[in-house]
Amino acid sequence: MDIPIREAIMQYDFSRAEELLHQKISLLERKRKPTEREDSLLEVVQKNNAKMHATERVVVIDSVVLPKSKLLGALTLGPESGTVDTYEHYFGKKDAPDCMVFENQLKNRIVFSAQDKAGVLKLYESVRNDDEWSPPSPLRGIDNDDEDKLNYPFMLSDGQTLYFAAQNGESLGGYDIYMTRYDSEERRYLTPENVGMPFNSPANDYLLVIDEFNNLGWFATDRNQPEGSVCLYTFIPNETRKTYGEGTVDEEQLGRLARIARIQDTWTDRKAVDEARKRLASLRKGKARDERKRDFYFVVNDRHVCQTLDDFRNDKAREMMTWLLESRKEAGKTASELQGLRDRYAQASQADKAALAPQIRILEAKEEQLKADLKKQEKLIRKTELSK
Repeated sequence: MDIPIREAIMQYDFSRAEELLHQKISLLERKRKPTEREDSLLEVVQKNNAKMHATERVVVIDSVVLPKSKLLGALTLGPESGTVDTYEHYFGKKDAPDCMVFENQLKNRIVFSAQDKAGVLKLYESVRNDDEWSPPSPLRGIDNDDEDKLNYPFMLSDGQTLYFAAQNGESLGGYDIYMTRYDSEERRYLTPENVGMPFNSPANDYLLVIDEFNNLGWFATDRNQPEGSVCLYTFIPNETRKTYGEGTVDEEQLGRLARIARIQDTWTDRKAVDEARKRLASLRKGKARDERKRDFYFVVNDRHVCQTLDDFRNDKAREMMTWLLESRKEAGKTASELQGLRDRYAQASQADKAALAPQIRILEAKEEQLKADLKKQEKLIRKTELSK
């Protein structure tokens, strides 16, 4: 990409970028050279220009630049909003790098990203009944395009409003953030909508999450960041979408607001900003306190969650939990050993595969038995804790 065009795009001067691209296309046509790349870029620039003129009025109260690997650790969601985790950490598997998992506050529903048979990232859902999880199923309504890459799911507490990131033909550039709602009558999700600017940009934008109970939201982007780094913005969610009215700001100001040149430019209500920053500080303090205290997360029922052994009211249940924790460690070691054998098997010769196969089957049987024992023990702990 020519430097003047790139600079115009980076400054959100899309009109200038469009003008420069038209000039270059005309020049290439006169020289009878291909213009496919410029035509494609022109389409993206025109999309960005249209989205910029529909930029949402959003108050951004905080921003922090950090390595992408530390992104989830910087989120300070309240427990009522559910959790976001990596696929690798949640499932204990390494076959889906960069995939994310959302688990709701009741820990009985997950939405996650994983590769389909063609190796393309798609979104799946699984629901827990008692201690059994349903087989993963694709999200109906947003699984239509085989080439769309879907990741970073987050669902509001209503269980119907879903945010996610997608890389497709409608994106402004790289990943864009989309929103959809579940249609209970049709039993499918509605056509996703691009949430627009300032959340989306010509770069990669993803992982929009909202804490409805503290009226705070976060989204991540790698715009203007070096490789491997992201900027995490904290904002005040709007009840309804509000845009900048025509004539309220000029083109240059609108571009600055759309790309969030300075978060202070969005502070139209200083009282709201101060109150939101107090809520954010409180959440951070609470998270630090929880991280110091939490040893595990065990749901007894919807009203009783144990995070340390002292949280158990029944002495017998507390003893049983100690055994469960040790058993979980054993299961984790077995899973890790099994994954190691599977990785070796995938790269092994036929002779080595024949030697590894019996070991894998033995560990698979052991893993299944450990899982069954853990589920049985978890049920017994819940029953014991709730008994008088």
